[in-house]
Amino acid sequence: MEKEKELAGRCALAWEPSGLYQGKMEWQEEPEAAKEAAGCPSDRRVLFTCPEEGLDYLLYAADRDRDVCLSGYSWLCLEPEVLEGHSMCFQLSFYESRQERPEEGKPAREPEMRIIFGLLPGIRTMVPFDFRILDSQVIFPERTPGRLKMSIFGKPVRLADVKEIRLQTAPGFETFRFTAGECFLSKEFPDYGLPEKRLVDDLGQWTQKEWKGKVKDRQECTRLLRELLSRAEAAEEEEERRGTAFAFADWDAYGGWTKKKFQKTGWFHVERENGRYWLADPEGNAFLSTGLDCINPGEGTRLSPVLPFVGEKEREEYRKALAADEGRKEAKAPSRNSHARIGRKAYDFHNYGVENLRAAFGENWKECWMKIIRYDLCSWGVNTIGNWSDREFIRFARLPYVIPLDSFSEEGFPHTETAIFRDFPDVFAPEYEESAKRYAEGLAPFASDPLLIGYFMRNEPEWAFVYGLNIAEEMLANPAQTACRRVFVERMREKYGRIGRLNEAWHTSFAGFEGLGQAIYKAASLSDAAEADLKAFSEEMITRYVEIPAKALRQVDANHMNLGMRYAYLTDKSLLCGSQYFDVFSINSYQITPMEPVKKAADWLDKPVMVGEFHQGALDAGLTAHGIRGVTSQKERGCAYRYYLEQGLTHPHFLGAHYFQLNDQSCLGRFDGENYQIGLIDVCMREYQEMADAMRACHADMYRVAAGEKAAWDTVPEDIEPIHY
Repeated sequence: MEKEKELAGRCALAWEPSGLYQGKMEWQEEPEAAKEAAGCPSDRRVLFTCPEEGLDYLLYAADRDRDVCLSGYSWLCLEPEVLEGHSMCFQLSFYESRQERPEEGKPAREPEMRIIFGLLPGIRTMVPFDFRILDSQVIFPERTPGRLKMSIFGKPVRLADVKEIRLQTAPGFETFRFTAGECFLSKEFPDYGLPEKRLVDDLGQWTQKEWKGKVKDRQECTRLLRELLSRAEAAEEEEERRGTAFAFADWDAYGGWTKKKFQKTGWFHVERENGRYWLADPEGNAFLSTGLDCINPGEGTRLSPVLPFVGEKEREEYRKALAADEGRKEAKAPSRNSHARIGRKAYDFHNYGVENLRAAFGENWKECWMKIIRYDLCSWGVNTIGNWSDREFIRFARLPYVIPLDSFSEEGFPHTETAIFRDFPDVFAPEYEESAKRYAEGLAPFASDPLLIGYFMRNEPEWAFVYGLNIAEEMLANPAQTACRRVFVERMREKYGRIGRLNEAWHTSFAGFEGLGQAIYKAASLSDAAEADLKAFSEEMITRYVEIPAKALRQVDANHMNLGMRYAYLTDKSLLCGSQYFDVFSINSYQITPMEPVKKAADWLDKPVMVGEFHQGALDAGLTAHGIRGVTSQKERGCAYRYYLEQGLTHPHFLGAHYFQLNDQSCLGRFDGENYQIGLIDVCMREYQEMADAMRACHADMYRVAAGEKAAWDTVPEDIEPIHY
């Protein structure tokens, strides 16, 4: 067997308890019928029973596997199957030193790199991990067949430095089980298939369970959609009579509060009164932003990795479109994993939500959808159209909105041909300034629109996901001869004068300052002086990263607010560099309240703060993962929404938050594999009633809560360990 595996370019690895959260492990022989049905045959499988705190198993240890040379292989392959009714989150962890069991009460040491990924329940599939992504230049690797989203966290790791590889599972809300076949290293991308098992019905609903509100068939879906349209059209007449579409008597047409007046400028702007920050709408009324992201018709299902799980109609349409596209291409030699990477063409996606609308309304479906959704927003008290929303709907709705400017520029956020690390550009290159000017032109069509609250420069820069990141250190590790490197060398020459002084401070032995032109791995660890020099230049680079495009934007549009970068989280204080060019600091925060990041940003900057994303999900509806925040039920989702927003309103720097997102995600995964039950409506556009009711109550009171006239909602939701990847 070992000889056969070596001939096939494979090397099996052993499952070994790490001493942490090992749970229960049982070897099982695989029946022939089960092997054939699974489509991924294996002689033996392991049944793991995971405790709530999670699982931790050793796959590779340099001292245990002395005969295994990791650099001789390209892939690490796993073959798991989740045995529960919900998805599971797994983690591969890479360590540069052997891990000892931590002392009682102390946490285990963090790995140098961790890779998390999700799997659908009841489906056995291969999960191949490409060793090339240990360089951490990609944060979300391309999906492979059957797998959901994969995310990379940590600084670059060299394969030769890896001493341990572990498979872990995220903590759960109950004991859960999965099986796994052989774990192995491979020189080639593994050849495998997926079982034929339809997991979504014609409406786009999960077939593997029932729940309250599940639509039984196409006829019922059409009837429900037509009822929603009738309700929305009736509300249009009422709006003409009242002068506002919002349900609250003290709101103006923008969603502002008529009980508090500020200067009327004709634009949204920031005001401060007695230490409390407010937005003011174009009429001068106090405004707090209750937004909703991704207001689009339906949500696309990414077909290319999950074709065996959809209906034959969707498969056939996909195959025809793919064949037609391939016929137009010149023959090309396949890349190493080209069979796992199908480009994101329009035909890669099937939108069940749009199909449901077409079935109900025919070619006029888009206008009908816009009427329904506009009614829903005003009924819920949502006064801001958030990021990544349908542009036609923005024009139709006549409601305040924000835009992600990088999505409105033809070339996205300013960039350079050579990047420093991930998507961080060579900010000292003239190329960056030229790109910034072209980027800023995307704002020009909006410059005279009073409904635009402001613009986000971009969302969640990938370079900023790494805790303790020193971007200048990554600049030195990158062998590219960038403009940033040349400027840094000159800075060091100016500071130290003689190379001997730098060598003494850095503990190096360069013959000249040109030595800083070579690739230097982990340079900040050379000495305290090296770390301080690199940190100072890192802050200068980040400031320039913000300053250049921010100034270009202000040249194009002096009327609208710069709402910042929407960082995923504050991994380091250096992320605040350049914030002087923002009118509002923005951050995405998936905590039980936004208080921690809002307070941190406010204390450091004394700027108003807007939250760009938050959500809560539950498993009592038709999907298999909660999302980043999990609660026990739809009722608790409503409670969680009120608690999050109203607790935030008690902080004087908090200007509001935008919920992510309108629709539930696809059961089988959107473009990157997220499949979260986080929507305000399901795939058939039925609103989640408990959530909708809680939002109405929250928004009706929010201005009085912010003004200190009413106590904030203080019922803590039943928060549980979430499922997210």
